[in-house]
Amino acid sequence: MTKSTVLAFAAKNNLTVTGLTFASQEVKPGFVFFALKGAHVDGNLFVQDAVARGAVLVVSAQAAQQDYGVPFLHCPNIEQEMADCAYEFYGHSSDHMHLWGITGTKGKTSIAYLLESILQASGHKTGVFGTVNYRANGQVICQAPNTTPAALTLFKLLAHMQKQHCSDVVMEVSSHALELQRVRNVWYDSAIFTNLQRDHLDFHQTFENYFAAKVKLFENLANPENPKKNPTAVINADDPYGQRLIALFKDRVRVVTFGVQTSADFTATHIQEFLTHTTFEINGHPMQINLLGKHNVYNALAACAAAQSNGIGWEEIARGLNALPGVPGRMERIDEGQNFFAFVDFAYTNESLQRAFDTVRPFKKGRVLVVFGCGGQRDRTKRPLMGATACQEADYVFLTNDNPRCEDPQQIFTDILAGMKGKENYTVLPDRAQAIERALQEAKPDDIVIIAGKGHEDYQLVGNEKRHFSDQETVRKFLRSNHV
Repeated sequence: MTKSTVLAFAAKNNLTVTGLTFASQEVKPGFVFFALKGAHVDGNLFVQDAVARGAVLVVSAQAAQQDYGVPFLHCPNIEQEMADCAYEFYGHSSDHMHLWGITGTKGKTSIAYLLESILQASGHKTGVFGTVNYRANGQVICQAPNTTPAALTLFKLLAHMQKQHCSDVVMEVSSHALELQRVRNVWYDSAIFTNLQRDHLDFHQTFENYFAAKVKLFENLANPENPKKNPTAVINADDPYGQRLIALFKDRVRVVTFGVQTSADFTATHIQEFLTHTTFEINGHPMQINLLGKHNVYNALAACAAAQSNGIGWEEIARGLNALPGVPGRMERIDEGQNFFAFVDFAYTNESLQRAFDTVRPFKKGRVLVVFGCGGQRDRTKRPLMGATACQEADYVFLTNDNPRCEDPQQIFTDILAGMKGKENYTVLPDRAQAIERALQEAKPDDIVIIAGKGHEDYQLVGNEKRHFSDQETVRKFLRSNHV
């Protein structure tokens, strides 16, 4: 196993290490401070503050700019060293629990919730790392700053979950985490691949780079250093990139496949969709989920295939799937007794927006109204595509702000409107609350209102400010005050 250069250096120099952090305000006496240069904040600017708070060692990818009064270790690959150091400092915690990793563009969060519910139905104490929050045994530890946290946070929380007697940990594994080595030394028993669609090209630049990042999770399974016995790759056989993964790893690890369109180890048949739930059979076993759309059949298949191939019985699987009431911000129905349907969904790409429309289309009696925008400082190429899809699929569109961040909102609108040329079924309302309220106000009996983009988020990022904002709260407040 990899040894930590940092901890070896500390031992050689008789330094007593009491903690690890990359946030100077968290430093306490005896801490190692990793001066990490991030996308927005450069930790090298806070070295003196960290030392003043009691740091006994500073680690940086940059050479020391001055004498800070404590040892300074230059590590060009600081992300790798953080993972090696945290793995060793927190006692190899990932080795002692069953780790379920989920990667892919869409479905990670829903699969994590479904798999957690199955594990709980089977009597397993379970920890979860996901886009919504991090939790242990059903109790929220904290909200999620990232889908997959940085290595120092990750291993600290894994150790906490181990102390909470979690036997299993379900983890959404983002392509960023894989590329930046956040999950280095996290040894997985099972890895699930959902699909690959357009996303994060602002970070990965090309689709092949994006796929290559996903491959790293399965390289983890096949790594000879992986201490887990008989690790399993669970792969969507209906996805072309899933087929590439199968070809790459079928001779290296145990591969289990799932699908609807192809012959797979786990297949779904007799699918029936409703606006409240979905029923189907998996390998002849009847299932019901309180989630909407065919894409959630895939998510249930992934969770089922992973669980069943690791010894969990069909009865526990069926009970676990049905026990989950829903997933925050994933086609989440808001019902205050109004005479139309309102859904909040985390659709922030063209494909996921199309999926939301496909989900409700079979039940359309009135109109479909959509509220959406695009985040700032993210992939611009998807913006006109989302605009075109919205105008084509919805009867009326309310274009608004999502998380503009530090980008000019008008530039974001301009990019989106490029895909809406020649259309007249839209209004631009920059204020998101106003756009949501206008859509609800315009809704008639049997209409369907989809509020897309932010899903579970309870904030809006405007400039460098993080403001409290929840689509769900905005919808409920309007419906209750207007007695709809």
